[in-house]
Amino acid sequence: MDRLERIVYILSLRTAQLAQIALVMVMLVIVANIIMRAWWKPLTGSYELVEIFGAVILSMGLAYCALNRGHVMVTLLVDSFPPRLQSIVDSVTNAVSLAVIALIGWGLLQYAAMVHRRSLSTASLDIPLFPVYYLVAIGLLMLALTVCVDLIKSIIAVIQGSRKT
Repeated sequence: MDRLERIVYILSLRTAQLAQIALVMVMLVIVANIIMRAWWKPLTGSYELVEIFGAVILSMGLAYCALNRGHVMVTLLVDSFPPRLQSIVDSVTNAVSLAVIALIGWGLLQYAAMVHRRSLSTASLDIPLFPVYYLVAIGLLMLALTVCVDLIKSIIAVIQGSRKT
């Protein structure tokens, strides 16, 4: 289990680093657009670039955020349950989350393949859109992998009768 957790951690860290690079790119595009607007004309396609990088930022950072518990969890009621029941609730929640996230990720992979076949691209810069859809799908599948590890830990905690860590 520790080896699987380590692999998931490394993969989610790498995807989060891609999100960080995309964030820097967004900042550079915005600054370039401001400077060019002041002296000449706005950067062509800046809106498209920020949209694309925004999708990459969001999707590539999901797994790392979930792994580090950076999301909001409301556990007011569940915290009053016995440890085994807490683990059961965690298992059910993780199973439902895994199913939904995996289905969305799989559907997005299929949609990316369709976008690739149709050669869809952005309007002004003519940037192909299929790599962006594939990146978003990979980000969601990484999140699904993270939730899967949580599910395994929850099931182990149910079997042992304790609260997962």
